[in-house]
Amino acid sequence: MTRVSSFGQQQLLVNSIMKNQQKLFEDQRQVSTGKKTDEYRGLGGQTGTVLGARSFKSRVETYQQTIATVRGKLDANDVQIEGMLDAMEKLKETIQTTLANGQAEGFSDMLGQTFKFVVNSLNTNFDGTYLFSGAKTGTKPVNVGTIDELAALASTADAFDNGSVAFEARIADGVELEFGMLADNLGAGVFDEMLALYNYDQSDPLQGELSQTQFDFLQGQLQTLDTAIDNLRQKQVRNGLAYERLDVVNDQHTDTSVFLETFIADLEDVDIAEAITRLNNDQVALEASYQTVGTLSQLSLLKYL
Repeated sequence: MTRVSSFGQQQLLVNSIMKNQQKLFEDQRQVSTGKKTDEYRGLGGQTGTVLGARSFKSRVETYQQTIATVRGKLDANDVQIEGMLDAMEKLKETIQTTLANGQAEGFSDMLGQTFKFVVNSLNTNFDGTYLFSGAKTGTKPVNVGTIDELAALASTADAFDNGSVAFEARIADGVELEFGMLADNLGAGVFDEMLALYNYDQSDPLQGELSQTQFDFLQGQLQTLDTAIDNLRQKQVRNGLAYERLDVVNDQHTDTSVFLETFIADLEDVDIAEAITRLNNDQVALEASYQTVGTLSQLSLLKYL
């Protein structure tokens, strides 16, 4: 006697429905997230590659943050050095005018104001730390406020309390950039020149008509003053070169970051158009499975008896 049964077909269809449901769920997840998988293990043999690329990208982004911070310091350096250069150039112009006219007026005041301006620039506080103090970030690099106080010291070197080590930063793998500047390196020569002018003025006041001795002294000081100004300008050029190097390295980081982002996306991201097509196909397949099960459940031997 032959038995007619639909149990086997029903089991096969139920298993098919469960598989179609799982595929549809995965399709919906990929379409909504845009990612092939939620877990790295879902990438199989590409997991190590993705993790390595992400680690490298994170390191590049950290370097870019460092570069942004250093760029701010270099900008501040340039502003203050430019201010000191302007002050020294005006002092030089004052001396030239004095020599041209053979007459000194207000020379002492001009000298005192120039010194205070330079001191204020060297004692600039940027973002909570002294810009030119080196490692001693909490200490004012210049400990005198007037040229009278400078003259009372044994030497101009005693006017500086900055550290001996300038700041450096790692801006790329294996690339270190020294961006910090020290007050004594910037100001020692300038202080020496202003102190020489001050001491002479104290012994032979530069006021009124110049004597030949005074004229000869100021003429000689113009040359040494030029040297001090040139040294300060070289520090500004060095600062500018560091800024340019930052830009070059940062551009390289930007290109690398874009490449890594594309590389990671190729490994992790799903083709949305393809995923939507699979989603539609799997929806149709699931609906067909439901319809088949519904039809099978309506089968009865009574129709064949």
